[in-house]
Amino acid sequence: MKSWAHWFAKPELPTQHPSKQIEALQHQLFISKFELMCTQLELKLARLDAELSGLPEHLFELEQQMASMLEVPATQIACVLCYPFSQECFIYHSYRQQLSRTELKAIQHNLLNHAAYSGADLESVSELNLLSYQARLLFTGQDVVVWRLYETQALKEKHHHLYQLLDQALQRGLQTWVEQQQKIRTTLLQERREVAAELHDSIAQILGFLRLKSAQLNQQCKQQPQYAELRSTTEELANYTHYAYQQTRELITASRLAYQELDFASALKKVVVEFEHHSGVSFELDNRVPQLKVSAKQSVQLLYIIRESLSNVVRHSHASIAKIRLEHLASGTLQMSVEDNGRGLDLSQKRNDSFGLEIMHERAERIGAELCFKANQPQGTCVILKLNAH
Repeated sequence: MKSWAHWFAKPELPTQHPSKQIEALQHQLFISKFELMCTQLELKLARLDAELSGLPEHLFELEQQMASMLEVPATQIACVLCYPFSQECFIYHSYRQQLSRTELKAIQHNLLNHAAYSGADLESVSELNLLSYQARLLFTGQDVVVWRLYETQALKEKHHHLYQLLDQALQRGLQTWVEQQQKIRTTLLQERREVAAELHDSIAQILGFLRLKSAQLNQQCKQQPQYAELRSTTEELANYTHYAYQQTRELITASRLAYQELDFASALKKVVVEFEHHSGVSFELDNRVPQLKVSAKQSVQLLYIIRESLSNVVRHSHASIAKIRLEHLASGTLQMSVEDNGRGLDLSQKRNDSFGLEIMHERAERIGAELCFKANQPQGTCVILKLNAH
């Protein structure tokens, strides 16, 4: 008869060979290291700037680590950034990886064409076969589409499943980056809204009062001979106060355009309509780049320059017609021009109280643009700005 101890004894488990146990532990350690490496990449991606600069470097660094862990040569993998609106495609790859001109053209043409689709359509073509390569869609943003380019042979190796884990980590990291950028944008928009409200409720009202009083004072000095010595001072005071008030109003308008989240084309149209409603000048907008994508910094400065140009047309040119044109030159440079049929601009006769032109030049320099003033034919003035928009 069997004892009670026999019935309650733990069943004997088959013992695993020590070498197999070590191999299993080593495999588990390898997977843990790889997952840690992917997590570190996700954190690095979340800290990228708005232009995604640094992404290729992070990918190549990870690739080298991965090759070292697998004890194999670095796989021929490339990172491709496509910008559908500007039709630009950048392929980042290892210096060991030789891509022929035919391969480069085929890759750029196919990925740009697919990147031009909407996000929903693009998801349905998440993998593409291009010659001896396979492209995997990693990320679809508002302005950029990111692909990974693998040699087809590399995906047939025994470690190919790790590339899938890696791509999933990249997708999570880029999604975190999107969320971070949205938080930053929301914060900036909120700050602009508060600044615009503060300017409108306090500084603009104070300047409006000073503008009125300084103009009255200047008019009184002109009418009364005993104050003749004060005329130059009161006139200068009135002009500067008027200019400060005008700049504040324009700052409020530009801030509102920014936090209303209008794209540049919509904001430009709104500015032109505003000036047309408040003047007797006929404005013609010829926008040949309706899908122009510029950064927030560039957008604000461009709107300021356009507003100042249109303001000069209304106040000084005595023009009846003004034309605003945006176009891409053959070199890819964005050219913006504002021309009128007024009496023209004589830079040698610039008044001491007029510093709007200098401010326009400073704004152009802030975004790396070139600004110039030319005589318009047969009469009038033409303001031309050139900008590398990407």
